[in-house]
Formats: sequence, structure tokens, C-alpha cells
Amino acid sequence: WIRLGKGSFGCVYKGEYLGIEVAIKEVLPSTEYDVEKYLQREITLMQQARHPNIVQYLGLSLCSTVPDRPRILIISEFLPRGNLRQYILDRTLPFPWRLRISFAIDIARALAYLHSNNCMHRDLKGENLLVTSNERLKACDFGLARVAPGGGKEDEAWRRLTYCGTDGYMSPEILLGEAFDLKTDIFSLGVLFVEIASRQLASNHTFVRKLPDYGMSHDEVRGSVSSNCPRSFVDLALECCDVDPTKRPDTKSILRRLRGVEQEVL
Repeated sequence: WIRLGKGSFGCVYKGEYLGIEVAIKEVLPSTEYDVEKYLQREITLMQQARHPNIVQYLGLSLCSTVPDRPRILIISEFLPRGNLRQYILDRTLPFPWRLRISFAIDIARALAYLHSNNCMHRDLKGENLLVTSNERLKACDFGLARVAPGGGKEDEAWRRLTYCGTDGYMSPEILLGEAFDLKTDIFSLGVLFVEIASRQLASNHTFVRKLPDYGMSHDEVRGSVSSNCPRSFVDLALECCDVDPTKRPDTKSILRRLRGVEQEVL
């Protein structure tokens, strides 16, 4: 096996199954999380997901290499061209606007599928968006995903206070310890759009969000993009990053507007 990286709850390797290259995620024990609960959520979601922008689940394997502690392995399709983070950071990789907007549409499609099934991803970031051989994006790592209870989106149990995700992509409502819903993913999506537009990552030095509202600086974002960046794309990114969740667009609106941006860059 070749180690590829580390996910929310385990290490990811490249391996082979029946002559086919696969990705193998080994779920590791944790003292911070209820691993069994998150594992069950991830497997259930991946088993049910059927979408061209969601990584395909292939199976689960239990290997008893350590007494009383079997190795838990999630097997999924292997995507050979890295992830979105690498495209943003590696200036040797061609990243024309046509491809950037195509990536943005792929992420929005994956999110639209999840939200149509009352599911929050809760950890959208570049490392969890993998690139296929023909340069399309697929979402992966559903360890923090949360499916709505039977009452639907309006059920009070749907609005969780769990602090989870990756700091640079967390919505203000999560950082402030407030209740959150599907729109928390929209904020993370907006941060990704900012990164795609600027080819800079949200970090401790770039696009830093501060109290009192943990909002994104519009001036910094607009000043970070090149002159040939479609203004409509930056406007959409900043709307997705609105500190008020009710003012963020939904995935249907986002996809409609992205198709308009796509026409600008073709």
C-alpha cells in the first residue's frame, strides 16, 4: 500500500483489489470521537450515494491483525489526479478559468445531491475534493456528514451544536457555538470558491476571520483575485460567505448562477 494522506478519522492508502487500483481508508481509534458512530454514518451515506460527483463506495473489510481490535478498512474508487487543494497551491498545474468554474460546478452538484437528501457534509475542503482522470471533481470523506432525522430539516434535532469541521472553512454559526443547518455547507462552499478564484488557501494568514461575527473580508477577497476573474463568480462566493445563513443562496440558485459564469469563460 502507498499512503496518500489522512482523513477525518483515519489514514488513506492506495491499494489494489481484483486488479483494480482502489483507495483504502483505515479507520483509526480515537479518544475524541465516537468512532463507531461516525463510521456507521460514513458507510451508510457512501452505500446509498449514487452521483457522478461523489466518490464511489466499493466495500468494507475487517482484518484481525491485532487481538480484540480488528482493522476497519473502507474501500472506494481511486482517483489519480490528486485533489483541489493541490490545484490551488501548485502553480505548475494549469488552472484556466474554464477548469476553475467546472470544478466549482462539480462541488455545487455534489452538495446539491447531499442537500436534496437532507444531508450536511460538514467538512468541505480542498483535500476532500478529488480529481478524476478527465479533471472532474468528486467529494469524499463523509466521516462528519450528518443525515437529518425522520422529522426532516425543520426538526429541532436537525440543528446541531456540534463543533466540527476544519477551522478555515467553518461557518460563523459553528465558530460562535450557535445552531446550524444545511447553510453551514454553503459557507464552506463560498470559502472554496474564494480559494479557486484567488489560488490562495484560507489559513492563519489569508482570509482570516475574526470576532465579532467571523465574517469574510470583502476587500481582501476582491483584492486577492486577478483582473481576469469573472466578477460574477466573486460576487457569488461572497454571498455564500454571508454571516447570516438565511441570506446565503441555496444550491439550486448557485448552480444556475455558475452556469452563467461558465458562459463568460468559455
